[in-house]
Amino acid sequence: MNLTLGFIAFFISIVIPGILFRRFFFYGEFSKQFNTKDPVLHSIFFSIIPGIVMQLICITFYKFSFGFESSYLDVFTIFRDITSDGTSGTQDSTKNFINNDILTFFFYSLCVFSFSAFSGWASSRFIRARKWDKKFKLFRFKNQWYYIFSGEVLNMKKFEDAHKDAFKRNKGKDQDTLMTYADILVSVSDQNDRKELYTGYVVDYDLKSDDISKLDKVYLIDTHRYKKIEQVDGDKVNEQKDRKKDFEKKPTHSRNRVKVPGDVFVLNADNIVNLNLTYVPSVKKKIEKKRKEEKRQRTYRYIQNTYLVVIFVIVLLHFFYKALGLDDTFLGDYLINTGFFGKLLVILFINQVLSFTVPALNKKNKLVYDFKTGIGWRILTLALLGSLSYWFVIQPLM
Repeated sequence: MNLTLGFIAFFISIVIPGILFRRFFFYGEFSKQFNTKDPVLHSIFFSIIPGIVMQLICITFYKFSFGFESSYLDVFTIFRDITSDGTSGTQDSTKNFINNDILTFFFYSLCVFSFSAFSGWASSRFIRARKWDKKFKLFRFKNQWYYIFSGEVLNMKKFEDAHKDAFKRNKGKDQDTLMTYADILVSVSDQNDRKELYTGYVVDYDLKSDDISKLDKVYLIDTHRYKKIEQVDGDKVNEQKDRKKDFEKKPTHSRNRVKVPGDVFVLNADNIVNLNLTYVPSVKKKIEKKRKEEKRQRTYRYIQNTYLVVIFVIVLLHFFYKALGLDDTFLGDYLINTGFFGKLLVILFINQVLSFTVPALNKKNKLVYDFKTGIGWRILTLALLGSLSYWFVIQPLM
């Protein structure tokens, strides 16, 4: 009975939050990574760490928000008493929890479940929005076939660099894929090494339940099969006589292209020998992407112009404060008693703070936010100007 109660407490407190986090983290095509056919122990094991993290965050938030009076030691004591066989006795904190706080724990658990689900939903979409899964392997989902069939594999750094160097164009960054056209070589018979080639547009795919790195089925539309042409002896003789002439006129074809009837062709992936994919670019997505980029550039220019206006106004306030009547306001003490170089330090400090919100021109003459180039020097300059402003301006006024 005690072991059962302890397992239930463990399951509610740790396992369920972890499962909810993982369930909502894997969404869309990546939901195939969260498989309901996984063994129970496998699901519990991979849910323990996110479950513990969710509990620590919620307990800390609850403690500082609602005045949770118990310490972390009390939490572990209560959990130990519930999961033990009762031979070591029950502590007062556990008795008080069972008598007075069990209903509070129920509502707290519901809040933890909701927070876990929301955290999983938000974190995965944040990773996708920031494209961290394509930049860093640490954040990459295990469903590698989504990246391959969707064309997002071209956006990964290695593929971008390879296309840029090999084809003299950055196909991965500039292309938005509409559909993926596949050439699939399938092994029909192992005895006579017979193979057939199928082509078509990939519309969906299934992964193996026991290994999501392997394909189970591929769904194609507008499918064609290439059937080998059988030649008779007379044809072989004529082919030998006219081989050079035919080769000069046009390339020879050893297979006929045959349309596969039906709307959707389901291909068993176990027999696939190799795949060749061609990504069909989307003109509509390219136009939409260009429109969004133009809108973003207008917003960046507005931010840049606003920054210039704000700096200009700050300079006017510092050196024409009497004409503006600011010497009688709460800024009067600072404006009157601070000298020229002190005001200049404050202006430079404010300018350095605002510079983090202003986009800069990149090599393509576009306004972008670049926090990688020179960010260390910018932070160091900000700290230096802030220290000098405090030492020479703020401290004398205190």
